[in-house]
Amino acid sequence: METEEINENPPPAFSNYLPSVAIVGAIFGVVSFVLSLFFGYQQINAEPTGSIFSPVMLSGVVVCLITCFGGAVAVWHYTKEVSSSLTLGQGSLIGFMTGAVIVLATVVFNEIWMLIDPDYTEKLIEATVANVEAMDLPQNAKDDMIDSMVQGVRSSQSVLQQIFWGIPVTGLLNLITGMIGTKLFANKEEESF
Repeated sequence: METEEINENPPPAFSNYLPSVAIVGAIFGVVSFVLSLFFGYQQINAEPTGSIFSPVMLSGVVVCLITCFGGAVAVWHYTKEVSSSLTLGQGSLIGFMTGAVIVLATVVFNEIWMLIDPDYTEKLIEATVANVEAMDLPQNAKDDMIDSMVQGVRSSQSVLQQIFWGIPVTGLLNLITGMIGTKLFANKEEESF
């Protein structure tokens, strides 16, 4: 007769992660939206300089770097509010889910902003094109850059594209920081498979 080992500390239920994921994801979603909007209006209101390092070019990098720490912050929040015991797999799940919430929150805020300022995308495209036109490049190179930038800005405004590209990319970055957060903030619990 086999004896079953009784686990005194069952793994936390999936629903236990949700408050930390929702709170941190929403906060980072707001931060992502506000920073993107700030850099967008910086580009719209700036004189064309012809510099390749315009506010819009830098915004993607800055927003990505800031939002990728959401997974670690969500793990920190979970370890402070729910349980300090967390496996690496649980931390990575918290991180990935936080990344998904960040993307969804940002998409919702972007859609709301399009109701407030429906010309935002067109103004951003015009400012970006004016900046490229001011660059000291051959006309063929300028035309190619303008075409790719306009297509990029327009496609980034598509809700489905934001979700289908954003969740895997942001989710994976936050999965990694969730694992880092687990190593930093959680009591080490043995993985059991």
